[in-house]
Amino acid sequence: MKLLGLLTVFLIFIFLPSDSLSQLSSLDSLIKGKNSLNSGNFQKAEEYLTKSLQEFKEIGDYILLWRANAYKKMNRYEEALKDINELKRNYPKSPLIKDARKEEIELAKLLDLPELEQLYQSFVKEYPEEIKIKFDYGVYLKEHEKFTEAKKIFKDIFITASSLADQAEKELSEKDITINDLIKKAKALNNAYQFKKAEKYLMEVLSKSNISQKLDVFSLLGYSLFMQKRYSEAADIFKKSGEYYWRARALLRAKNYETFEKELPNYINLGDQKISEILINYANIKRRNGEPEKAIKMLKMVVNKYPSAKEEGLWFLAWNYYLKEDYNEAEKIFQELYSSFGKLKYLYWLEKVKELKGVIPVKQYSVSFQQGDIYSYLLYIKGKISNIPESMPINYQIAIPKRVDILIKAGFTEEAIREIKALLKDNRNIENIPLLSKILYEIGDYPTSVRLISKIPGKFNFSELLYPQVYKDTVLNASKKININPYLILAVMREESRFDFLARSPAGALGLMQLMPETAKKEGKKIGITLKNDSEIFEPEKNIFIGSSYLKKLIEEFGNTVMAIAAYNAGEKAVSSWLKNNSYNDIDEFLEDIPYAETKGYVQRVLTSYFEYLRINKALTQETISNIIKTKGGNP
Repeated sequence: MKLLGLLTVFLIFIFLPSDSLSQLSSLDSLIKGKNSLNSGNFQKAEEYLTKSLQEFKEIGDYILLWRANAYKKMNRYEEALKDINELKRNYPKSPLIKDARKEEIELAKLLDLPELEQLYQSFVKEYPEEIKIKFDYGVYLKEHEKFTEAKKIFKDIFITASSLADQAEKELSEKDITINDLIKKAKALNNAYQFKKAEKYLMEVLSKSNISQKLDVFSLLGYSLFMQKRYSEAADIFKKSGEYYWRARALLRAKNYETFEKELPNYINLGDQKISEILINYANIKRRNGEPEKAIKMLKMVVNKYPSAKEEGLWFLAWNYYLKEDYNEAEKIFQELYSSFGKLKYLYWLEKVKELKGVIPVKQYSVSFQQGDIYSYLLYIKGKISNIPESMPINYQIAIPKRVDILIKAGFTEEAIREIKALLKDNRNIENIPLLSKILYEIGDYPTSVRLISKIPGKFNFSELLYPQVYKDTVLNASKKININPYLILAVMREESRFDFLARSPAGALGLMQLMPETAKKEGKKIGITLKNDSEIFEPEKNIFIGSSYLKKLIEEFGNTVMAIAAYNAGEKAVSSWLKNNSYNDIDEFLEDIPYAETKGYVQRVLTSYFEYLRINKALTQETISNIIKTKGGNP
């Protein structure tokens, strides 16, 4: 492959000639200069950085910015500004330009330069997302009695969901804020998952008279209420906005089936293809509530009436037949699906239903193992796929970009990561991604490395990057003490946080294994880890030990790894209710029938990662997969 062939070569983008590598012989002054700056010894920082500037012109923009900072700390503002201007002039494509311009504004304020307003104006125009500078600009305009211009700035900030939006609102009077402003504000808050706050502004709009955008406001309010899980209220609002797709969704979430059924003919008569999603959902509810015939009738209607939903409709129709043990009908539809779409999912259940009918199975198909597809592993158990390819190690011979190389050798990891991200922004050539991903992995930016390698078509050729084995010592210690497979821990970490130890979800889950604070504190006490505050949950060792302990508890509670993974995502109560209301002969049936689409996808991703970690470490066999999928207890 062309991609693999390029692993021995790195395309240099805009870097200086190779003879300048001799400059790398001494990094002492550069390191001492940065360390002096960090420790507050600004005189020494200036001395060392000035010397380094002559030796390392390749990264002169970094050195100039650091030296400018030292000058500023020593109140030598003119010299600091001179360095900033030199950076802008000599390194116009530097990733530090924005930071340099921020410093320029600060220095212009300290020097009371007449061009300060122009600097603010041009910066805000080019970087409108920089709310702090924009707010400072508004304050500057207000102080200089340019009230009209200041109000415009504060209004621009107010309609965002930023942390400074409330302060900006205080700078405005009630008459300064229009209905359109309030609507824009609510949209921004909804997009930022601040649904309760969005509701507040939307209710303020509705309290006013003569609102021409009432339908838009109802739509936004309905969405805000829906996302707060206030489904009955949302359904009422969506009725007012005429959004029957969302009303139907809200009624189902509210379990108001009586009203839903009364309005069902209206939904069907709309002719909206999206309604098929609602009908399939309701058919599944009917089947779960013990009315499979009604479910089948509705699914047949979906297949006939909604062409865009035919495949999904057929799938759930076959699944209904399968669960009611009408294997002949299920087999016909599974065969039709596999013949039409060729997905391994359909092949797996086609073979499963044949087994249940007592049909002598074909040993294997002429299908190849598809990495990343959970059904590949399930078919491998049944011998329908002959083998899973072994992971092959790749020898990287990386010619690191010179600027990155200097920063890494000096130990400036954050700056090196920033430089690589700038390279990716400027040049998105897929052929360079494996090498850049490898560099990021080596210097510890695992989240960016994984996300980057995941984007390319040949990602499975780079398994060590796609499925990195990081925090390995801690994982192995947790595995040994808690008696849980280390590759399962890695799989959960990968899918929960992509190994970002500072990860925080909108719901408040924290760290590598995305622990909710209450769960972390409760589970931590059981294994002797007392958390004094939530910030400790971000510590990798504590997070891994607590998360692994909680996962092990779930495995013991449910007697199965698959169910435990589902409970890790959806909660123990949800999984217990699924098991109480449904009877499954095998774990694969449970896996296929998880009601929450998010949880179902999550479980499949974690299992796939688990299997891949086993494969990479030459521990994946039919027996191993079978134990994970079918075992009732033990230590898979």
